Amino acid sequence: MLDIDVLPQPLRSDENGQKRCCLLQQTTASGQMTEKALWFLYPANLPMPEDDDCDAYLLATLLPAMQMRAAIHVHGSVSHELLANLTELQYVWNKWLPERYFLIDIQVDRIRESDVQVDGAIAAFSGGVDAQFTAYRHATGRAGYATRNIKAGVFVHGFDIPLEDTKGFASAAKIAANTLADINIELLPVETNIRTLWSINWEDYHAAAIASVLCGLKRYAGIGLIGSGDSYDVLISPWGSHPITDPLLSSGDFRVIHDGAGFSRSEKLQALAEWPLGIENLRVCWAGDKHDRNCGRCEKCVRTRLNFLVAGIDNPQCFSEPMDSSLFKPMALKGRAVSIDWKLIRHEMIKTGRGLEWLPYIEKALKRKPPSNLNRLFPVGSRRRMWVKKLLMRNE
Repeated sequence: MLDIDVLPQPLRSDENGQKRCCLLQQTTASGQMTEKALWFLYPANLPMPEDDDCDAYLLATLLPAMQMRAAIHVHGSVSHELLANLTELQYVWNKWLPERYFLIDIQVDRIRESDVQVDGAIAAFSGGVDAQFTAYRHATGRAGYATRNIKAGVFVHGFDIPLEDTKGFASAAKIAANTLADINIELLPVETNIRTLWSINWEDYHAAAIASVLCGLKRYAGIGLIGSGDSYDVLISPWGSHPITDPLLSSGDFRVIHDGAGFSRSEKLQALAEWPLGIENLRVCWAGDKHDRNCGRCEKCVRTRLNFLVAGIDNPQCFSEPMDSSLFKPMALKGRAVSIDWKLIRHEMIKTGRGLEWLPYIEKALKRKPPSNLNRLFPVGSRRRMWVKKLLMRNE
């Protein structure tokens, strides 16, 4: 049995901003304890929650605790509505992945019953297609009756850009700020160490991590928008950001909305074609050496290029070179979700008649098996590979 105690710490402010922090004490059944800090660094002069408000900390801790079968004791306050939502969220993940996520107990020192939600919205903003689309459709009123007044886009350092890459993040944040300024939205850069704390599948965890960051800005805006990845007709389950689970990350004073699932990624790019600066500054790459631009050659970049073709956009400015068949030679699709995205692109190409010349390359990529861990760690022909294969055969 493992217990996790969440102990909120006083807000610390200096020239770098405002740091909200809690200590996470993990205690085993034998009494052995380890301690680590979870922190969020926000810009100065923004209203912050009370020090004992632990909504953000609980959002960050829940899924890792479920994976470890650890009971949580929060030594602070939590919204009653958030506790109710997280009870339901546990059931979702336990049904989706019962071998990975287990139902756990949550104890709270103080439950808040009468939270007040402030006006305005913020949106998670990475510079990618989904984030750009959410910002653009709301800023221009294209969301109709669902349009929200987005006060700021929140760009997180510590998610796809590692904390140690300060130069890359500064450059990417400058580009993102210029992009959002074009549609009269402010950029708020935030740092957090949340991704370094847990050994957990990021595909499962990313929306909870985003919500925990956004929740810390609840005194600034009462709604947080998370741009959808998949459209309603091709939803992937389990997945970290989903129309079922994102709303369950809401508290009494901060509502989380899963935004844009009525559109495929190619349809989003068609809409963004009316925003030249948005297309020019689109940043989708996380695998390249430079985190402030697109490498143009990784799987995510190539997939986005294909989405552009389906949208009727050739050679967008966010990629420095035109499409080339050589991009597909090393292409290996890792994971079910990525394969589904490529199959959707194939379907859209056939349906629209755009980009048909690339279908043979897409077919080959879909049929090609991704390299196994054995191939990556022990190259074909190496003595180590032969030794490992013999060892595996001996143990069968």
